[in-house]
Amino acid sequence: MTTVGFIGAGKVTQALMKGLLSSGAVTPSRIYASSRTEDSLQKLKVFGVNTCLDNLWTVKNSNITVLAIKPLAFPKVLNDIAPAVGPNNIILSVAAGVTIDSIQQRLPHHAKVVRAMLNTAVQIRDGAICYTTGRNIVESDQELVHRFFSSVGLTLESEEKHLDAVVGLSGSAPAYFYLILEALSDAGVRHGLSRDVATRHASQAMLGAARMVVGIPRQGSKSEPFEVGCPYKLKDEVCSPGGVTINAIYSMEKAGVRAAMMDAVDACIKRNYELARLND
Repeated sequence: MTTVGFIGAGKVTQALMKGLLSSGAVTPSRIYASSRTEDSLQKLKVFGVNTCLDNLWTVKNSNITVLAIKPLAFPKVLNDIAPAVGPNNIILSVAAGVTIDSIQQRLPHHAKVVRAMLNTAVQIRDGAICYTTGRNIVESDQELVHRFFSSVGLTLESEEKHLDAVVGLSGSAPAYFYLILEALSDAGVRHGLSRDVATRHASQAMLGAARMVVGIPRQGSKSEPFEVGCPYKLKDEVCSPGGVTINAIYSMEKAGVRAAMMDAVDACIKRNYELARLND
């Protein structure tokens, strides 16, 4: 059975650990986690996992070791764990801007490295994950990594050159959507709805719209999955000629909402490039 290690005890570790445990893909006794301080490990002990201050201990006990640390911490951490990385260890980075080559340069030649981008929705097993593999990953390793991530969300393999776009798109997108939801909720409150009612209506509308696009029926529904939808076609289905919705869309276009969203993705990707250069 697979054992999983986490180096770093931040939000990404907590989200991924929560999703893995709720999926049953791994049990607490088979998770090993290390961090710099006991205070940070306290957040992980609530999951019942094994914890330690020694990163070497984590690697030695794990088939897959997740590096969930800040990009600038990579050189030191990689140098520290290199002696423990064997030919069967998979080192899995979830940090933005840290390339596979930069990781492999600091590890033994036989090191098996995977780089992945994910979002915080993995904690409810509804995440979006994209990964790419290094030179030493064989088919059985790839299958293991795919199963590992598939237990917590939609999982796609990609070339590494596309991961930067994924960072700006799905990796950071939950924050974009929360901002939109907050604005919609504010609009509801402005027009007399309670905060709770406004937020629930706005979030359900967003959830339903997303399900229409990806072709997933409502949870618990007996209906069959339907064809994946095109956003612009689905938008047109809501917009009656001369109706209220097309008037709202016109207002959004005039305000530059579409361009603002594209600019946000660009800004995220630009920062990702900056982090990559700092780590080189």
